[in-house]
Amino acid sequence: MLIDALSALSNEYRFMILDSLKEGRKRPQDMEKITGLTRGGLERHLKLLIDASLVEKESYVEEGRAKVIYYLSPEAEDFLESLEALYNDFYKLVIQRKSPDEYKKEQIRVLSVKIDRVNESLEKIEGMRSKGEIEDRDYLDLKIQYVNELITYQKDLSSL
Repeated sequence: MLIDALSALSNEYRFMILDSLKEGRKRPQDMEKITGLTRGGLERHLKLLIDASLVEKESYVEEGRAKVIYYLSPEAEDFLESLEALYNDFYKLVIQRKSPDEYKKEQIRVLSVKIDRVNESLEKIEGMRSKGEIEDRDYLDLKIQYVNELITYQKDLSSL
């Protein structure tokens, strides 16, 4: 079971799905926009996450049509929080072995990668918007989220 959960976390798309579900329940089309996956690709990743007991789904009927919504299992919420705390503890121990200059370089590298990923995500949603693949409201919500992340990372970088 642990191997299934860790294996599910080893894929960038599944990690993106889990990260988006931390914010709350999502419909498949919401996660397609966030990940850029097709419906089929998204469903394959969701199946692995469900099989690993990290994600649950709920089916319902709306306007005479069958719908589904996905959310983190209660156990997954605790597991992900514990895993993040464990990683932070591990990372602190690794940092202690490094000189202040090595630590600073590592922090700059990590923040630079995070900034690059946010910029890539911003470019991706701009492209989706120009192609009409995303609604204005969803576009603005995602852009605000990414810009806030970018500001946080840039503040952290400037403080080093």
